[in-house]
Amino acid sequence: MSTPTRRPDLDDLEVLALVARSGSIGQAAQELRLSQPSVSRRMLALERRLGVTLLHRTKQGTTLTAHGRLVVDWAGELLDAAERFTRSVATLRAEGERVVRAAVSMTIAEHYAPAWLARLHAVAPDLQVSLSVANSTEVERLVRTGAAELGFVEVPTVPDGLRHQQVGADRLVVAVAPGHPWADRTEPVGAAELAVGGVLVREEGSGTRVTLEEALRREGHELVPGLVMASNNGLTHAAIAGMGPVALSERGLEADLKLGELRAVPLDGVFLLRPLTAIWPAEATLSDAAARLLAAAGPTGTARPGYPTDSAEGGSGRACAP
Repeated sequence: MSTPTRRPDLDDLEVLALVARSGSIGQAAQELRLSQPSVSRRMLALERRLGVTLLHRTKQGTTLTAHGRLVVDWAGELLDAAERFTRSVATLRAEGERVVRAAVSMTIAEHYAPAWLARLHAVAPDLQVSLSVANSTEVERLVRTGAAELGFVEVPTVPDGLRHQQVGADRLVVAVAPGHPWADRTEPVGAAELAVGGVLVREEGSGTRVTLEEALRREGHELVPGLVMASNNGLTHAAIAGMGPVALSERGLEADLKLGELRAVPLDGVFLLRPLTAIWPAEATLSDAAARLLAAAGPTGTARPGYPTDSAEGGSGRACAP
């Protein structure tokens, strides 16, 4: 049984092709700015590696053997393919420097991300952002699996094992239609009453729902949800129609509160302020594009009291203070 041919070094094949073109190991060595013995040793090593005599050496110069001519032809195809590969990877790297894959929670997508993207475009108009919109749990999954390089969530507890940096804060408001019994109350609604009040909420995994549930648990109560819907807009219209209280971002309800279609409900002992947090894999270094998006999303290194700032660990599990 013959010994399998070992894969040659591409650089050695390039040297062989140069020897073939120049007709001389000495001339090839001169063009490569190497010593002639060094190039000769490389060619001998290549022949041993391939198990084929490639060059016929004489005092008049170096010529290819019949096998050598075949190897040079094949090497040309291989070297061309390697060059195409190198150019393709360079193109991919250049695209990666101009494109960032990010994922954001729905509330952030609707009320915060547009301003971030506008700021980013003002300083880096050539940078492209591929933005996926999902609830906070799904955003975390996309970051962990590498489907998104950078994520933005609005949960009160930092996800474990991810680097994170607070970029802002958002407050939830509980609001009702003018005809609801809570609309004209003079005393605040407490955690116990809110928990069983049929609050219209987002689906499980949403940062908005997680924030409400954790706020109630801190007071010893479990949420008994009313209508559940994966749409901020849908929940708002359901509340306006009188289906019950709704808990959503103050940003999202601002217009309806000003118009009087909804009324904010004062709360007692239920704190609904949550951080807006950028997350990315602990072992990853953000690309320049992702770092620019993070910078555009908000101030860095300026955490509010009770909120974590940039960290390699998300395992503290601290709920953010109001």
